[in-house]
Amino acid sequence: MNILKIKFDNTFYIFLLLILLSGLFKEFTFIFILLFCHEMGHALAGILFKWKIKSITFYPYGGLTLFDTKENRSINREILIMLSGPIMQIITYLILSYFFKYDYIKNYHLTILIFNLLPILSLDGGRLLNLFLDKYFNYLKSFYITVIISFITISILIIICLVNYHNLNLLLMSIFLIFKIIKSIKDIKYYYKKFLLERYLYDYKYNKVSIVKSIYDLYKERNHYIGYQDEKSYLNKYFEYNKK
Repeated sequence: MNILKIKFDNTFYIFLLLILLSGLFKEFTFIFILLFCHEMGHALAGILFKWKIKSITFYPYGGLTLFDTKENRSINREILIMLSGPIMQIITYLILSYFFKYDYIKNYHLTILIFNLLPILSLDGGRLLNLFLDKYFNYLKSFYITVIISFITISILIIICLVNYHNLNLLLMSIFLIFKIIKSIKDIKYYYKKFLLERYLYDYKYNKVSIVKSIYDLYKERNHYIGYQDEKSYLNKYFEYNKK
């Protein structure tokens, strides 16, 4: 049975406290409904594909649904899971706007939707960008291109904050996302090692085959020749050597 483990980041509690102090509890309720249904969209799509959910964590800007699945997962399935969040949020907004005639519901919905679709790693938009790049670039290159675009986007957000000093929330979220990206950069070696280990342990058969120069040039959803060796033989030697 896939039991959902729901968590709240410490920054979420700070955000909640500020909301309560400002007397905007009703507005916060609608924001949380939108965020919750957004993440349920990701979770339900994952369950349909029989992906095990590790946890769902809520932040002030949105949520993060983590799946306990392989790194060599289907790109197209993951794209569908990423898109299911915004789609569920839109459906939720349409239902809420039918029963509650508050203009701010539309404003909150559009803010959350647009912000989450920005090309920043850890947001839906950044993940979708990374998945799109995975189709054309190798695993590591697509990740680092996404990181560069993420930092460019955050830099633009910070400039907007400096020009419009009323946007303190946007500035704080931008700084928070910078730390999330830095953490992703630190974690990428672990995830790439996991990506390689899965290919060593399991037999993946793909239609595309690429010839690459190094073990660090492997693509998702492709088999490879590394130099003059097929991928499986190369990985067998690579992991046997690293066991010593």
